[in-house]
Amino acid sequence: MRIVCDTNVWLSALTSNQGASHLLIRWLFEQEHGIHFASIPFILELEDVLLRPKNLSRMPHFSTEELKRFIDDICHISNHQEIHFLWRPQIKDPKDDMVLELVVNAQADYLITFNTKDFKPVVDKFNFQLCTPKEFLQLQGVIS
Repeated sequence: MRIVCDTNVWLSALTSNQGASHLLIRWLFEQEHGIHFASIPFILELEDVLLRPKNLSRMPHFSTEELKRFIDDICHISNHQEIHFLWRPQIKDPKDDMVLELVVNAQADYLITFNTKDFKPVVDKFNFQLCTPKEFLQLQGVIS
């Protein structure tokens, strides 16, 4: 199984330890085989999102250094995917195109995101499943 978690899932997991995003990220870190995929553009975008002042204020329990170490941990558990083909424009937000390129190049089975609306038009074209963290955890039998 190959998955990509959108940046909004990682942010949600860090801002609350109560939701499906947090449970999903914990589940990912417990997997024996790396099933998550990341690219250099994806990690740079994730770092930008997590370290924005408005997002830092939502995570007062983490220092900037702790967040940088967490991003390093994400790199450690993720399969590193080079982007060989660009598929732009496919989605109205260019940053969503970057996520789509990761999904396509990694041949991911799942894109886990809260932004399902913007990705729905390309699901059939690129043959992946789109779901929220809760839906993915239900599919995996982690929650009912």
